[in-house]
Amino acid sequence: MRRTLSFAILLTLLLFIWTGVCLGEKAGPDSRQSEPCQLEKVTVTARKKEEEVQKIPLSTTVVSGTLIEDANISDTNELTRMTPNVYFKKSTSENVIVMRGITSFDTSVYSPTAVYMDDLMLPLHYAHLIDLLDVERVEVLRGPQGSLYGGNSMAGVINVVSRQPDNTKRMKITGDIGSYTGVDNNPTQYGVSASGAGPIIRDHLYLGLAGRFEKGDGFTTNLYANDDQAGAIDRKNARAILRWTPTSSFDVSLTGDILNNDDRIAVYRFDSGPYRTDQYSVRHDADDFQKEKGYSQNLRAAYKWKTVKLLSITGFRDYRNENLQDYDCTADPASDWGATSSEYEDQFISQEFRLSSTRDDSPFTWLVGAYGFTEETDIKQDNDVTVQHAATGIDTTGGALFGEGTWTFYERLHTTVGLRYDVRRTEGEKRDIGIDISDEIKDAEVLPKFSLGFDLTDTAYGYATVSKGYLAGGYNYGLATDKDSFAYDPEYTWNYEIGFKTDWLERRLQVNLALFYIQMTDKQVFEMSGGSYPTTRVDNAAKAHSKGVELELKARPARGWDIFAGLGYVDAEYDDWTATEWNSTYTALTRNDYSGKTLPNVPEYTGSLGIQYRHASGLFARADVSAVGPLYADQNNYFEEDAYGLVDLQLGYEAETFDIVLWGKNVFDTGYHTIVYDWDGEKLVQDGEPAMVGVRATLRF
Repeated sequence: MRRTLSFAILLTLLLFIWTGVCLGEKAGPDSRQSEPCQLEKVTVTARKKEEEVQKIPLSTTVVSGTLIEDANISDTNELTRMTPNVYFKKSTSENVIVMRGITSFDTSVYSPTAVYMDDLMLPLHYAHLIDLLDVERVEVLRGPQGSLYGGNSMAGVINVVSRQPDNTKRMKITGDIGSYTGVDNNPTQYGVSASGAGPIIRDHLYLGLAGRFEKGDGFTTNLYANDDQAGAIDRKNARAILRWTPTSSFDVSLTGDILNNDDRIAVYRFDSGPYRTDQYSVRHDADDFQKEKGYSQNLRAAYKWKTVKLLSITGFRDYRNENLQDYDCTADPASDWGATSSEYEDQFISQEFRLSSTRDDSPFTWLVGAYGFTEETDIKQDNDVTVQHAATGIDTTGGALFGEGTWTFYERLHTTVGLRYDVRRTEGEKRDIGIDISDEIKDAEVLPKFSLGFDLTDTAYGYATVSKGYLAGGYNYGLATDKDSFAYDPEYTWNYEIGFKTDWLERRLQVNLALFYIQMTDKQVFEMSGGSYPTTRVDNAAKAHSKGVELELKARPARGWDIFAGLGYVDAEYDDWTATEWNSTYTALTRNDYSGKTLPNVPEYTGSLGIQYRHASGLFARADVSAVGPLYADQNNYFEEDAYGLVDLQLGYEAETFDIVLWGKNVFDTGYHTIVYDWDGEKLVQDGEPAMVGVRATLRF
């Protein structure tokens, strides 16, 4: 039945597109088809000032709020499928973004990719699964961004920029409901979102509001408890923006957001071994759950003089994640390791000042800034069976001075130099039965960047960039049993990149290409330390590299048509790492050489293709294909995940005040895993979402 429905949607879509070509040829001058058939110029703040994206020496993907709505993208996980060489390790225990082959070790609370929401950093990777609600754009910056963003931007940066309220009144309510046709009992999921904005005092004071509620049964059945809602979700989030512009030069906005998620997470299953279960089914003897709560405030104040702009950003974020998981992921009393209750609490406060030039016609543009932050993280883990009652506290304070300048020679040659001095001091302590550890880490880093850009023609730009990044050191909160196994040092990368950004056919076609090589040193990896009672520690023991290419294409071949494509390839390997580990029977330590092995959780390639058509009558159709190449889930390269592709389809009608859209995600019901672990020699996985078909309706006022 689900196969028939999927093919029916695809056939209808193809028929409509064919018909749309014929109808589009007859469209009148007053229709939507009469709009200019050119790609828009895109302005970004990727380098902390407004610039045209085609003129910056960075491999950058920009996804507009309009495209997010058109492609039915709900969160950052779905968005990364449209960005080459970006892979989202989505699970109930972590949300790590792997970019250009740069990964972090399991149990790390920090991702090597920095994520910002309206210039406020989200430190813990657990919070990186963001609902994209009323968004202006999302900027994905690949490669180390240390000179402007500092630590933990070693792989790149994702900036989510909210839509700011202004004099335009707008209000929208969207409801959607879908059914997992790829599961026998066809579980449902529904959501309602609303957004509105407009002036309170015209030209001076504005308010923007947005919120979303989402609830669903999930697609996983717990066979032990006869529970077909083992992965049910209940999520709520909201955001408010109050903006004040007393003069044309002064712009102040206060943003506040809140989230409250209460999900059931009995979704891990074994895909091999004696405890293996079928797809979308588990056997857990615990009532797994995850509760997320968070709120933030962010105050931005900008003042523009004739040639200079001053910006102040003050941010506060409180995030809490409480979860309980069946640790052995089985219902067998003989292998009962109990349920582990974990709680992560994080408070983050930051202040940044930026002073930048605003004259676009000047041969020299510049930006300088100062940054400071404080972070308090508390991690608690309890398991009665394994007798673990650990409490770890991590307090970090840090600051930075940074600057970047671009000199233009002969109107075509652009030389950019960036430098950041980044300092941080971290104190950690861990308390458990028989364990009382404390330590301090002090770190100071100099992070340079050099770029050379050249306007080959008026529509072609080439560049070469060298940049340094680092991932801060920290504490092995989960497995440390003594001071020697508690702390670890930073990890570093050097990125070498050349690229070309081009526009063709009077800006109807855009093609961008980037090639890169990244050297990783002092890589953070798990090791065993010897002695009578060996312990697991995190050492800076490995060297690695990644190299690859990114190709992106946008096209508007005819009025009403849009085509988007991206392709990324990466080869990431350990250059030097010989690890001390347990042997297969856990009776003695052994040395294993992983040099030449592929880094885990790094897809060989990632790709996407989107084709969209809008007819003057209001008919709308879109098809999206995303692909993830093969990857290894472990450093042994024993567990290999096959490549897979997902197809999403939409067909609908758009009027001035309402839309109605029939949509399908993963319409061919491709089976895949969002994450894979080597669990004591067996394959532990979380299944990706099966085929889902639904309808979305939108009202605009």
